[in-house]
Amino acid sequence: MPAATLDPQPLTVLIADDHDLFATGLAETLAPYPDLNVVGRAADGAEAVALVSVLRPQVVVMDVSMPRLDGIVATREITDTFEETHVVVLSALTDAVTASRARSAGAAAYLFKGCPIDHLVQAIREVATTEARKERPLAAGRFWPALARAS
Repeated sequence: MPAATLDPQPLTVLIADDHDLFATGLAETLAPYPDLNVVGRAADGAEAVALVSVLRPQVVVMDVSMPRLDGIVATREITDTFEETHVVVLSALTDAVTASRARSAGAAAYLFKGCPIDHLVQAIREVATTEARKERPLAAGRFWPALARAS
């Protein structure tokens, strides 16, 4: 497990994914990291936006393909409305067009669901702690459209 950040308060994370098994597994996978605290889970983009307004997490790990409101539209709503919340898109979609749409919507990082957990944890930490994280088009100073293809 990588070293925790120096901040004594854990980073708050919301998981938005319509596949309950995946979301539950991701929450359990992040649980051993003392610097990360999963504060909620959303089953679609609309629920993600609603939960961000109540929970105010520092980072949302967002799927793209979800019912009611897709992850791209939800990302735009979140990043336009909640300045202190940053979105890491975690998707099974590996095409450059989707990654570009996510970046344009304000996503700070784009990772593939097949990526190593360490890449996701690093992305969460970086987007939550990097000073330049809200600049567009490279929201966290580092947009990762191809970082995490499964080896």
